[in-house]
Amino acid sequence: MRALIVFAILFVVQFKLNAQLSKVHYIPPIAYSSEAGSNAIPNQGHYLYLSTPSTSSVTVNVIAVGGATTSLEVSNSIPRVFVIDAPGGADDSQVAIAANDDVAITTSQVISNKGYIVEATSEIYVALRIGQDAQAGALVSKGGAALGTDFRVGAFTNYNPQSNYSTFLTVMATENTTLVTINNISEDIDILDFNEAALGSTSGNLNDITITLNRGESYTMVTRSDQSIDVAAALEVEPTQTVNSDGLIGAYVNSDKAVVVNSGSLNGSFGTGTGRDYGFDQIVDYSKVGSEYIFVKGTGSDAWENVLLVAHTDATTITINGLGVSNGIVHGKGVNVSSSSPAIASASIDAGDYYLIEGDMYSSDGNMYVQSSAPVFAFQGIGFGGGEANQGLFFVPPLKCSSVGDVDNIPEINNIGATTYTGNLNIISKVGAVITISDANNTNQSISALNVATTSGPFNVTGNANYVSYTISNLNGNVSIISNDELYCSYFNQSGSASSGAFYSGFSSPPEIPNENNGPGLYGYCVPYLGLETGNMDLFTSFEWQYSSGSGYSTVLGSANQATITPTLGGSYLIRGFISCPGEPLEFLDSEPIAVDLCPPDSDLDGFLDPVDDCPYAKGVVLLNGCPWSIYISNNYKTSSVPNNIDVSKEEFLCSLTNAFTHYNISYHSGSNPEPSVGDHIIYNTNYFFPHALVFDKTNYAFLKLRDYNKIVEVRKSDGEIVAIYDCL
Repeated sequence: MRALIVFAILFVVQFKLNAQLSKVHYIPPIAYSSEAGSNAIPNQGHYLYLSTPSTSSVTVNVIAVGGATTSLEVSNSIPRVFVIDAPGGADDSQVAIAANDDVAITTSQVISNKGYIVEATSEIYVALRIGQDAQAGALVSKGGAALGTDFRVGAFTNYNPQSNYSTFLTVMATENTTLVTINNISEDIDILDFNEAALGSTSGNLNDITITLNRGESYTMVTRSDQSIDVAAALEVEPTQTVNSDGLIGAYVNSDKAVVVNSGSLNGSFGTGTGRDYGFDQIVDYSKVGSEYIFVKGTGSDAWENVLLVAHTDATTITINGLGVSNGIVHGKGVNVSSSSPAIASASIDAGDYYLIEGDMYSSDGNMYVQSSAPVFAFQGIGFGGGEANQGLFFVPPLKCSSVGDVDNIPEINNIGATTYTGNLNIISKVGAVITISDANNTNQSISALNVATTSGPFNVTGNANYVSYTISNLNGNVSIISNDELYCSYFNQSGSASSGAFYSGFSSPPEIPNENNGPGLYGYCVPYLGLETGNMDLFTSFEWQYSSGSGYSTVLGSANQATITPTLGGSYLIRGFISCPGEPLEFLDSEPIAVDLCPPDSDLDGFLDPVDDCPYAKGVVLLNGCPWSIYISNNYKTSSVPNNIDVSKEEFLCSLTNAFTHYNISYHSGSNPEPSVGDHIIYNTNYFFPHALVFDKTNYAFLKLRDYNKIVEVRKSDGEIVAIYDCL
């Protein structure tokens, strides 16, 4: 049993956009059915695989939400494996939630101690791989492309319910005070750890589920397919189907600030037997999905080699391989399409409904071209061999010229922990594209002349003469794929009855968040003395700066294609990158915003901000006791989960730091005296290369050395408040 996931990689001659590469990645937790004896329990290890195209060393901070931060060094030739939970470990781990009616409540609540935020000094890939005795699954973080505000959930349909079949969705916030709304869910659903009656319903659907999350916090919903009521005969696909079978498919997740969403099934199936596997992925929001897709079939049965398309717009229609839908089963949540189904006059679905396209709709060459009348969320089930237990699910990128970039690299394609798998790629490319592959046995070798590995193809794509497809098997080690044109590549690996994979490319990444360049002196942190700078914008046709004072963004005059600007107004700034593709609408992608503050006035004109001045606010603090005092704090810190509990005698490292400038960052505090006190706030730090208020993450507490007072200060990360001060011994 397995989870297969494919990685789409796109490349265009004019420019290289490395989708899914990012300096910041969010990994919300997944959830599995954990009833006694369940074979969904992931007992063979949970791992993060970290890789980068950078030939130089990249520092990566793996931040456990609510827990510790681990620093690693990664380079192109030395990817790293971060072990979350070793085989035989806790199973319910930092990234996996055990969901069961018979245990303590673990879902349907705000969670502040699950998942990861991964931050790096240069762009990296982050992949989650999970093993079980007879299952496996993987997802690859979409990086900056994962952030959005409008999502539709996908999973296995689970038409023949089993106690170990479950479906989950998890939402993680990337900013504090994020309001999340989840709806378009039947009132007859049975959600674990949730009181549907108390929420109430309207017109057959549950009322809106609303949650407020801070950065790194998440909310997970889980359904078990064998619970809830049967679907009415007139609305069902299979007589065994329950409302929970496909009840979360099409659920709408909306937020007022950017969030990241994972969804899928652990276990589940597109088939109707009793086989099962893992199938989950990280998805992107509506602004990054599309209306044109190509899928490449695995080697499984038509019954579970299915394509799931979730609509976001009413009256959405599709064509398959250039033809309209003429056969299918119309049911309560959409249309299931198969050449063996009864004839239908037409097929159309509304927002939140889905098309399930059976495997017999693939062409004889094993690919399928789908167009939709409006953008849809696309998921693909893929199989290996003849057993229903061998299948997986992954989220598929649309055809877009903006989704381009070499994949360098997929680390250890044939491993999950210590278990060895076979390594495979499915590739879609433009006709005539030059593609080279590197792995343990090949170095930039032509796709048609690989050593050890075997290439099948190219095969024409029915309905779209611009593309061809390939399948490559028996790859080993770290794999890179290079092309001189548009390219999509899906990786999957397999061992016995377990397999996994995911898209490493194909989703357009937005510009990097602007860099803040601080000016000299005490005023360097604020407007008009600081500057803002873009990262590498070669990926975009053009770009501009946008500004918001809190009531929406507008273009900064004269900012087109300007790598640096000097803000004159306090507020939020972002970079909007444009990509122009022949014959397609102009596409734009926005960076995350950065907030800058207007400098407080130097009332006495002495060139210093001090308690004599009229200082109404400063960065990171709403109310101050006077104006900020400068201090030096160590650029190394440790994390504590319980405040006022530090044993200074064990902090020889921090206390031994000399006064050398390289050990410290200049900061400011809000107190009324030069030396800070408990209750004051540390309000600014000039040297961190991420624009957070204090340190990398914002959960729990940090303790750092105060240079000029030979003390350790303990600070609440979320707002910089000093909660304790300790004398170095």
